[in-house]
Amino acid sequence: MTAPRHALRVIKKSARIALRRSPVMKVGATVRRRAASGLASGRTTFVDSVLMPASQGSAARVQYAAVLDGHTLNLHATLPAGTEAADEAGARAHLLLVNGDTRLRAEARIERDAAGRTSVAATVLLGAEIGGLPVTAGRWTLGLELRDEHPAPVRLRLLGDGPPPCTGPTRPLATCPRTGRRHRLGLTPAGQLRLTVAPPQPRAEVLRIDRSFTGARLLFAVYGPATAGDGAAQPVVELVDQHRQVRRRAAEPLPGDDGAWQVTLPLAKLLTAGSGRQTWSFRYVSGHRGAKPLELGRHENDLTAPRKVLTPPVFTVRTEDGTFVQVKPQYTRRGALQLVCTPRALGAP
Repeated sequence: MTAPRHALRVIKKSARIALRRSPVMKVGATVRRRAASGLASGRTTFVDSVLMPASQGSAARVQYAAVLDGHTLNLHATLPAGTEAADEAGARAHLLLVNGDTRLRAEARIERDAAGRTSVAATVLLGAEIGGLPVTAGRWTLGLELRDEHPAPVRLRLLGDGPPPCTGPTRPLATCPRTGRRHRLGLTPAGQLRLTVAPPQPRAEVLRIDRSFTGARLLFAVYGPATAGDGAAQPVVELVDQHRQVRRRAAEPLPGDDGAWQVTLPLAKLLTAGSGRQTWSFRYVSGHRGAKPLELGRHENDLTAPRKVLTPPVFTVRTEDGTFVQVKPQYTRRGALQLVCTPRALGAP
C-alpha cells in the first residue's frame, strides 16, 4: 500500500472516531432516547384508550412480555372484566401461538390479586431441542385460550406495549445459546403481541485468551449452519492487520468439543522493533465450500455496553529482537476482537 493511500485511511479512521465522540452524536442519542420514550408513552395511551375499548372484551392487556436467556418467554396479562371462563372452578388457561395453519399451546396460570383482578401468567421454553414448544422460523401471533366445563374455549387476543425498555447494564439475550435461533417480541400493526423467530446465524465466539511471554492462544467456538469443515480444506484463522495484510494460521479442534477450536498466535515472530503500533483482527475460515469468513469476537451477550464491560487484561510480549510490546485485547462496537500491539518505546509517557 502506498503512503498516500495509507495516510488517507488513517485520516478516515480518525474522522470516524472524532465523529463518534463528538457532542453532536451525544445530543443525537439523547434525542433518540426521548423520542423512544415518547413513542412508548403514546403507544400505551393508544392501547388503553382505543384498542382495549374497541376489543369489547375480546382481548387481554399485556402488562409484561419478554424473552429471557434467549429461549424463555415470560408473559403476564390482565383479563378483561367479566371473563366468565376464568372465574369458573377448574378453569384452565393456555398461551396460544399461531403461525399460518400451525397452532401451538403452552400451559398458563390463572391468578387473582387482592383487588379481585384476574390475570394470566406464563413461562414457556422455546425450542423442541430443549424440551419446549417446537417453534420454527417465522412470525407467531400470540393469544390466550381459556377453558371451563363448556366444550368451546374462549380465545382472547393479547394487546400491549411489547417488551419493556432496557435501562440497566444488561438486556434480554436475543439468541438461544442452545439452538442459535433468535427470538424477538414485537407488535402487529393492530397492537397484538407477536413473536418473530429467526434461524441461526453463523458466528465465531471467543471463549478465552491464554497469554504467554511469546504470544497468545485464542480459544473460540463456532455456531450456526455451514461452519464445520467438509474435508476440502483445513480450517484456518486469518490475522488481518490495519493495512489489510493477511496472515493465516491453522485452527486446531479442542479435544472433547466438536464446535470449539484453538489457534496459536506467535506474536514474538510477527512483531518487530520497526513495525510500530499494530492492530490485529481475526477471521475464521472453515473448510466448508462457499462459507463466508466469520469475525472472531463476542457477538452474543446480554450487555448493553459490551465494549466497556468486556476488557481482557493487558499483557506484554518480548519479540525475537528483544523489544517489549504491550498487547491490549479489546472488542469493537460490533463485538469483533482486536489485539492492539504497542512497542514499549511508543507507549511510554
